[in-house]
Amino acid sequence: MMKVFYNKAYTAAAHVFDTTRKSGEIATAMDEGCAPGCELVDPVDFVDLAEELIEATHAPAYVEALRTGEPHDLAGSQGFSWDEGIWDMAVNSTAGVLAAADEALATGKSSGSLSSGLHHARHAGGAGYCTVNGLAMAATRATELVSGTVVILDLDAHCGGGTNELVGGNGRILHLDLSTSSFDSYSPDGDDELTVLHGPSDVEYLEHVHRYLGRIPDDTGLVIYNAGMDPHPGVSAEGLAQRERLVAAWCARNSVPVAFVLAGGYTWGITMDELVDLHLHTVRAFAGRSSRAAREPSVTGRP
Repeated sequence: MMKVFYNKAYTAAAHVFDTTRKSGEIATAMDEGCAPGCELVDPVDFVDLAEELIEATHAPAYVEALRTGEPHDLAGSQGFSWDEGIWDMAVNSTAGVLAAADEALATGKSSGSLSSGLHHARHAGGAGYCTVNGLAMAATRATELVSGTVVILDLDAHCGGGTNELVGGNGRILHLDLSTSSFDSYSPDGDDELTVLHGPSDVEYLEHVHRYLGRIPDDTGLVIYNAGMDPHPGVSAEGLAQRERLVAAWCARNSVPVAFVLAGGYTWGITMDELVDLHLHTVRAFAGRSSRAAREPSVTGRP
């Protein structure tokens, strides 16, 4: 049974937006049996650690703004009007990422968190609907827990400029970022890679996913997967489902622990039910990792 971390504080922010609400909708669908082989778990045991790492990762003035709402512009720099729930959301969502990483390392398999709004957040503020950068925190902490490389595989539609600011140049962390929008673009450090595909077909997109998986080093101790669904509708729903199967199968076949998060996905042109279905592709793909033989799908979908 794969553990997926979530609690109601993920949706504590008063601001109503996909990033602040979809985790609750996905958790409800999972409770209703839409993702067999999963267990929803509260990351409460990681809340204290999450607070410590947020304070260590982000500027004191920004942390204080998230707690108090002042100054107003800084407290809402990710794009949400501040309220007291913002801090609870940030802390608990980060706790979920940390818990998923620890669970993946403990089992050697897969775990996840219904967290989103991570990879644009920078040291001194939020950006692009991202409040704090749980990817950077989990990856940096993982370098203390594994001897090899920690890989952040970012397949959100947008570039992870905040992650690059926080971990770029860290020789223990490899940041592989495949985007379909140049928003938040940056110049990669060292062996890190950023590729922006404009209007790719499913086949082209999956070919690049396949190439990125080939860049994951043999000594990788953990993959942290930012599983954005916002390449849709340019990339089809089936194309994204195939992407998730491809990533899950690669990790299983290579015995690499993986912790996934939700990342981008919005009700711009689709319903919330359709968005939930897109994100469930991720959960189902990794939940199935332990229950079937790992065979990497072809990039064209043919057997």
